[in-house]
Amino acid sequence: MQRIPRTDMSKATGRTREQLDAVSRKMGRVPNLHATMANSPAVLTAYLRLNDALSQTSLDNRLRELLAVTVASANDSEYCLSAHTAFGRHLKVDEAELLHAREGASTDPKTLAALTFAKSLVQKRGRVSDGEVSALKAAGFSNAAVLEIVASTVMNIFTNYCNHVAVTEVDFPRVSVPSQN
Repeated sequence: MQRIPRTDMSKATGRTREQLDAVSRKMGRVPNLHATMANSPAVLTAYLRLNDALSQTSLDNRLRELLAVTVASANDSEYCLSAHTAFGRHLKVDEAELLHAREGASTDPKTLAALTFAKSLVQKRGRVSDGEVSALKAAGFSNAAVLEIVASTVMNIFTNYCNHVAVTEVDFPRVSVPSQN
């Protein structure tokens, strides 16, 4: 049972209603994460704005979803792992690639560098080494892209933690977090 309940769409008013209506138009429904964040319009606004800003980076949708899968798995976030696996499938990301991403791995060297870096960011709470940043750059990521990977990772940590605290009910096809985390 959720600790922090979802906002009931039928009772939402003002800015909260506008935000949830916008989410519904964009996604075809209001996922439980958004309805839960709507308890605080400021939190939902922060999430939506950051998500929108990160959609305008040099990182493509596929890589952003793989990053989200890696971060969710590293943080044991069943909700986010389930949601981003579904979003990855919608983008036609290969099932094997989604499974690899759960471990922070990839068969593509550039993607592997990004996922390895994101997993390290989570594990080391941002205190990565010079060598880790250099490896990411050597894989072909610019300084801007390095920061975009950091921002994408942090946004996913934010949603992971919100879901941990709220115990958000999974409303996507359920994907269990790997047991070795």
